[in-house]
Amino acid sequence: MIDSVADFSLGDTITGTNDNGVLINSALEGREYTFPVTEAVATAAGMSNRAVGRRVVARIVRNTSGSALVAGEIVAVNIAGGHAKLGQLIEARTAGTGDRCCLVCDPSLGASTVADDDLFYAIVAGPTKIKQPASPVTLASGDQLMSGAGGRLDVVDPSVNGEIIKSLGTVVQAASTTGDELVEVELAPEWV
Repeated sequence: MIDSVADFSLGDTITGTNDNGVLINSALEGREYTFPVTEAVATAAGMSNRAVGRRVVARIVRNTSGSALVAGEIVAVNIAGGHAKLGQLIEARTAGTGDRCCLVCDPSLGASTVADDDLFYAIVAGPTKIKQPASPVTLASGDQLMSGAGGRLDVVDPSVNGEIIKSLGTVVQAASTTGDELVEVELAPEWV
């Protein structure tokens, strides 16, 4: 699935260093594209048909976490450089519920990973999938999600001050209790 002007497709990555280990393709960082969800794309991504006809907003970011990232992980955006680099560099998998500026590693990667320093699409908004923790969280349709430990999801407790502002999106389909599975959500982070 590729936007008519996108630099590469969802599910792909771009090499981030040359043979000498020097960072390359920096001009792509921060570019944002909108991709249509077709029936073929929804089937390939394992999404329900409710996603067909919708659009996914994705931003090209560089994995600066120091390790490979996998599909559906929640990643923290490096905001140390202020707005100049906002949404361009991925600092790490989320460490826990304190992380607020988060995006989701492209679930279309499937079994592929994003090598350190490579560029990939992080999902900003729209239908997507987020990874459950190894010890799964029970989810009901309509639950609000936020970042959890290890780049996995956690459920927002609306009675706790400050958690709702960390909401990344809403569960659209009650999830089974299998650890590390991808859960279908409607991503709409409060911070973006």
